[in-house]
Amino acid sequence: MEQMNERVNQSVARLIPIEQRGPELDALSSFAMESDEFEDGDVLCSGLEELSRLLKRLDDDYQSGQYDRLEARARSIVMLADRLGLRQVGQVAADVVYCVDGPDEIALSATLSRLMRLVTQALDHAAGPMTAF
Repeated sequence: MEQMNERVNQSVARLIPIEQRGPELDALSSFAMESDEFEDGDVLCSGLEELSRLLKRLDDDYQSGQYDRLEARARSIVMLADRLGLRQVGQVAADVVYCVDGPDEIALSATLSRLMRLVTQALDHAAGPMTAF
């Protein structure tokens, strides 16, 4: 019984995964887009909107067990990330496609979580600080 109490009294470390900020996020900054080409900004904005939609649907597909849709959406993220210059997002999305084909459910959920963190980080960075609004 004493051993049981010792285990209860020990504190549990909480792990909070944080992705390192890659250099490709600087390309999404509104301050980096100082060109007069409005088409570049439109492409970037529409790409980020589509990335946001895909992220939501990706989560829905995973929760409902629709792995064929999950794979198709992850492939779409690979292509979109390539177009936006988000190399790390594209690599992790490709890893999700690989994990969908494999039998390891834990690897799929971990890789999908990492993809969601990276996409969320990219979207947050593109939106800029809230004080700008």
